[in-house]
Amino acid sequence: MKIRHRLSLQFTLISGIILTIVFVLIYLLSAQYIQNSFYKLLQMRALVTAQVYLEKDELTKKKFLEIEKSYRERIPDESSNIYDQHNQAVFIEKTKYNWPASMLETIRHREVYRFRFQEESGLGIYYPDNQGNFVVIVTARNTMGIQQLNYLMWILIVMFLVALLITFVMGQWYASRALEPIKSINRQVKNIRSNNLHMRVQQGRNKDEIDELATNFNGLLQHMEQAFDMQRSFVSNASHELRTPLTTIIGEIEVTLQNERSREDYIQTLGTLLGESEKLKIITDGLLQLTRLDVILTDTNSELIRLDELLWEIQEFWRHKTPTVRLHVKLNDMPEDAAQLCIRGNRSLMTLALQNIIRNAFKFSYNRDVDCQLTYSKSGITLSVSDHGIGIADADLEKIFMPLYRANNAHAFDGYGIGLSMTQKILQLHKAAITVSSVLGQGTTFNIFFPHVQKF
Repeated sequence: MKIRHRLSLQFTLISGIILTIVFVLIYLLSAQYIQNSFYKLLQMRALVTAQVYLEKDELTKKKFLEIEKSYRERIPDESSNIYDQHNQAVFIEKTKYNWPASMLETIRHREVYRFRFQEESGLGIYYPDNQGNFVVIVTARNTMGIQQLNYLMWILIVMFLVALLITFVMGQWYASRALEPIKSINRQVKNIRSNNLHMRVQQGRNKDEIDELATNFNGLLQHMEQAFDMQRSFVSNASHELRTPLTTIIGEIEVTLQNERSREDYIQTLGTLLGESEKLKIITDGLLQLTRLDVILTDTNSELIRLDELLWEIQEFWRHKTPTVRLHVKLNDMPEDAAQLCIRGNRSLMTLALQNIIRNAFKFSYNRDVDCQLTYSKSGITLSVSDHGIGIADADLEKIFMPLYRANNAHAFDGYGIGLSMTQKILQLHKAAITVSSVLGQGTTFNIFFPHVQKF
């Protein structure tokens, strides 16, 4: 069922429930009002009956004729009884009902008593007079009231059905108008394919949930477009990196097979093949290691790592490996509690990520000194690694973290474009963010930000 129909039915159901409650209240209140009005009429008839039979000797002739005229205007199916203090029926010879003494005592006690008998309404009053104390009972069927209630009930039923029909039709119209932006988004989305991911969904001006949906979808399209571009670039770079050693291997084998060679030539050819095969192995191992980094860090496979201690360990490693150059470590704005320099993560992976950055800093600066600064702040910990090397062009800054991508000025150096991709994945696992700034020919700075709150 479409959302438009479902919304219309739900809106109609809610309206139906509200109308049912309102109409039932109207019917019950009207029934109560009609019943009370009829009981007041019965009370008036009881007083007129008492005056006609008991006050005849005390009223003027004119007044008595007015009361007698009112008495003749009877209610349909009206029946009257008058009882004396001995519970004997008096004055009225033909009585429709013989009421029990217990009811008469109840009327004397309450003075006005309403009751229902069979399908009729009845009312009794206690009427003291100079001739004695009497009880007057009048019963009648509220035919007119019943007809009014039946008429009101049919009116409410018809109004209920008509209101539900109008509500459903208006709900359909309103739902169609409300969902029109979503229909527009659907029409635009149908035209978006992998070859035109640059297209975007038009956003409205209402700043509502639908506009938020369009904004989020455009953001998703942007990420997909970037992912497709990265994938195409990765395929291009991978094919280039893999094709070079494969071409060398195939060429060497073809040349060697053309003529018979000496033992030294075969050894030289096999050495070349071995070198190119090792390049292929390094590339494939790096790509395999990248796929294995898609893990989830938990409390079981992570530990607390003090970043300052980790930097001292890395500094000691490079001091023994390259005694002629140095890794300078500087600590800024350190907290009093050293525990605030701790992050939760995998120590070996974090060491690998930082070593990749520092190794590149040494390599692309022709083994000049590298500066490393650790700065503490309330929002987190920032680690900066700076070199004085060849730098990175602005066009290459957004691509250096792509697997197998190498900038134009980096082809003269050994490497396969896997280290920074691996580093970025490791830092993402640790909820850290990495940015890079560079000036071509002057140097590059990598900034890594570790937030204080890390939840895995």
